[in-house]
Amino acid sequence: PRPTRRATEQRPAPRARHLAKCKMAEHLASIFGTEKDRVNCPFYFKIGACRHGDRCSRAHNKPLISQTILCKNMYQNPVVNAPLGHDGLPMQVDERTVQDLYEEFYEDVFEEVAQHGEVENLNVCDNIADHLVGNVYIKFREEDSAMKALQALQGRFYDGKPIVVEFSPVTDFRESTCRQYEENTCNRGGYCNFMHIKPIGKSLRKQLFGRYPKRRSPSPPPRRDDRR
Repeated sequence: PRPTRRATEQRPAPRARHLAKCKMAEHLASIFGTEKDRVNCPFYFKIGACRHGDRCSRAHNKPLISQTILCKNMYQNPVVNAPLGHDGLPMQVDERTVQDLYEEFYEDVFEEVAQHGEVENLNVCDNIADHLVGNVYIKFREEDSAMKALQALQGRFYDGKPIVVEFSPVTDFRESTCRQYEENTCNRGGYCNFMHIKPIGKSLRKQLFGRYPKRRSPSPPPRRDDRR
C-alpha cells in the first residue's frame, strides 16, 4: 500500500537520521572539555584537578589508562609549610635552600619512576591552592609504563605521608600551564587555576632527561587564556 503523506513526514529517511546523528556527534566532540561543554568539567580535562572538587557541577571523567599519572599533594613546599613566627606570619625560608631541597625531591621521584619506562615530563606545581598544591604530574612515553609506575607507587609513603596516585587526563602540558607565570607576569600568584610548574636547574635536567634519545617535538598549538 502507498504510504500516506502524514506517515512519510513523521519518519525521516534513514540517511537523514544518520547525518543528523553524525552532526550531533561532531558537535559534542568539538566542545568536549571546553567552556561550552555543560556536562564535562573543562578544568579537570585540562589540568586533572578542579578547585570545586566533588562539588563541581560538571563531570570529572577519570581515565582508566593514561600516559600520565598524578601524585596528589606529594611535594611538601617548605615555603607553604614554614612555621609561624612570633608575629603570626610564616617565617622566611632561604630560597637557595628551598631550591636545593626541591631538586633532591625531584631527582628522588624521577629515579623511582624511571625504573618503569621513559619519562617524557615530570612537572611539580608551585601553586598553593588546595587542589594543585604539591601536585606531581609524571608523563611516560608509553601507557604501559604509566600503569607499572602507578601500581608500584600505590600503598607507598614519601617523607612520612602516603602517596595518593591516579591516572590523569593531562597529556599536553602546554594547555594546562600558566603562560603569565612563565613570563613572570601572573597577578593571581599561587592561587592561579592553571599550573605554575616549578623549574629545576639546567644541569639536573640534562642529567635526568639526557639519558633518553632526542625526539622531535610537535609544533605547539595556539595557547588559550580562558580562566574560571
